[in-house]
Amino acid sequence: MSALAWIAFIVCTIAVMFRYTTTGDTSFLLYAIPGLAMLLIIPLTLSWMSRKSFREASEEYDAQARFYKIRKIDIGMTGTVVRIAGRVRKISFKWLNRPHFQIEDGTGRIRVIMFTAPMEDIKVEDNVEVLGLVMKNIFARTTPVISAVSIKKD
Repeated sequence: MSALAWIAFIVCTIAVMFRYTTTGDTSFLLYAIPGLAMLLIIPLTLSWMSRKSFREASEEYDAQARFYKIRKIDIGMTGTVVRIAGRVRKISFKWLNRPHFQIEDGTGRIRVIMFTAPMEDIKVEDNVEVLGLVMKNIFARTTPVISAVSIKKD
């Protein structure tokens, strides 16, 4: 679950506890407790479904993927399944469970985007192998990015 989901759950739990302690209304708890449970169950279920889809895509892409040096990846390769190896130089949006990694392999640097948290805890300076699809960067349409289905430590 993302940090935002946990924050929402904690804030709502505090609000429920405050309401109950100030009013003593037990009928309110009949709606509040299942609501709090759903604040946990829905994100956990969506995360599980997302990981399952990425695992299946990883198995499918694994047979198609070729290793590329980062400098060889260009915008003309949009839609191509690639595998790269390199070192993590920067991580952003990890707190949203949608991490973006800057990967460098000595020939260049590329942004790797994941739409779910990886199975392993990836940190800056880790050597990783990435499997994914080349896409156009949403912010700089002439720059390629990799939409990763798997990233694992070497």
